[in-house]
Amino acid sequence: MEDILKSILISDIQDSVARAFHLSRAELLSPSRRQRVTYARHIAMYLSRQLAGYRARTTSDESSLARNVAVSFPRIGIAFARNHSSVIHAYNSIERRRHFDVKFSRLLDSLAHDVRTRAIARGSMEAA
Repeated sequence: MEDILKSILISDIQDSVARAFHLSRAELLSPSRRQRVTYARHIAMYLSRQLAGYRARTTSDESSLARNVAVSFPRIGIAFARNHSSVIHAYNSIERRRHFDVKFSRLLDSLAHDVRTRAIARGSMEAA
């Protein structure tokens, strides 16, 4: 199960956030600046940085270690048709709000749980 969670895709996050905010994935990725769309997009970018990752092998003098690596801001920008500075702005604004708004923090936790649950289900279906 741990390997499944380390293979959460940005598209998984986009789908979950779009569904939660009653948007299509196309709307989420659109150039729209409507507040509802921007709000959902910022959350999706934040969760992409927090949840999406991959296993990277690093070599040291004595052994080869595997570790989970977060997807970069430029890579997230590409996935959302934005530049990396837009992703950094979204990440920072969501991170700040998360610290003082308990209800918002619970929303993020709920969305993260949904993404993880769907990744586990997808991994189980792929293994079958």
